Amino acid sequence: MNDLKQRLLADHADLERQLQVLARAVEANDAACDLRECWTRVESSLRDHLDTEERTIFPVVAAAHREEIEALRAEHQAIRKSLTELGLAVELHTLRKAAVDKLFLFLSEHAARENHSLYDWLEDTSDSGPRRGLLAMFDRRNHSAPDARPSEPAASS
Repeated sequence: MNDLKQRLLADHADLERQLQVLARAVEANDAACDLRECWTRVESSLRDHLDTEERTIFPVVAAAHREEIEALRAEHQAIRKSLTELGLAVELHTLRKAAVDKLFLFLSEHAARENHSLYDWLEDTSDSGPRRGLLAMFDRRNHSAPDARPSEPAASS
């Protein structure tokens, strides 16, 4: 497995971890956790991930795997729609853990699909464009402020 695939798998795991933190904060109604700030981190990271895949990987593999790329694009649109709905719920203070859990489950299934298709195809390409775009995404994440990562909400007694 090449380093890019490993980093993409790690990014999926980080996105899932961020959603779990958000779900726990919602469930605990954790006043110490700024839900809007936590949500903004999740949304920003996830949208960046989706946009980067579509800009850098999809064009390189689309000719050989058109149907699968269109299916992944449709899933990305469903994720974006869910992000919009959840963002509205955050603003209206109506976000529920079940809604976050639903997105988490969908993302887990989507990630598994990409891991066994898109990321394998990425290993087969000699095009350096995807590598540059993905490294730029990872660089954006690594250079974000230290407090830009969601922290674990305090355990309630």
